[in-house]
Amino acid sequence: MSKEWLFDKIVRRHRGGFCYELNTLFSSLLDYIGFKVKKHAASVIRKTGIFGPPFDHLITMVDVEDGLWLSDVGFGDLFWMPLRFTDSPEHQEQPSGIYRIRKDGDCYFYEEKIKIVVDEFGREEMEKDESFPPSDSSWGSRYRFDLIPRKTEDYLEMLEHHQTDLSSPLTHDRLCTVAKPWGRVTLSGNKLITSRFIGDNKVKKESLEIVGGEEEVVKELEQKMGIRREACLYPVGSLFHGLCWDT
Repeated sequence: MSKEWLFDKIVRRHRGGFCYELNTLFSSLLDYIGFKVKKHAASVIRKTGIFGPPFDHLITMVDVEDGLWLSDVGFGDLFWMPLRFTDSPEHQEQPSGIYRIRKDGDCYFYEEKIKIVVDEFGREEMEKDESFPPSDSSWGSRYRFDLIPRKTEDYLEMLEHHQTDLSSPLTHDRLCTVAKPWGRVTLSGNKLITSRFIGDNKVKKESLEIVGGEEEVVKELEQKMGIRREACLYPVGSLFHGLCWDT
């Protein structure tokens, strides 16, 4: 996974990637600019409420003049701007939500305040997400991490796991998400979810089931996310794995 290969995949081919690829390439950019960057290992919380294995996720910590900042461009729906790293659970508000870093022993937890979802009729309710168990009544943990510096090769075993093992949550169906100036667009399976941030930690969500088969799904990938037909890959375990397109 060289810098050249990553740059070609993510920037030139606009194919996207997951945390090991995106955060590695971004850390290379920050290092080139002159920032001091260190990689750290994180464990992502599962739908069962149990944290995943070590090196489940790659994050970066950036050292700037006024302290450390948590940077993560490979986790989908999360903070837009880096979070200030502190030992106290300081609330950090951004257009995309309200976040904090909480310390517990030698571990740190990235958490976000549970958003209020507004439907098309203006009705409000707390966001429901099985993979987002609350740490208290209004906050939920996304992942935990430590401050031990890591090398790229430390992640190789989990890199392979998340691409090939059927027990990984990333090998069963299509998942694409991209941030927009007003919110986020996510394609999960054949469901298109549009999230618009409207302030006060509220989000308006619209969900559309894509009908018409894979041809329509590929059109949405091209139109909403800039992923071309020839780059649409299907993971092992997916219903459409091995499908060939006649272009």
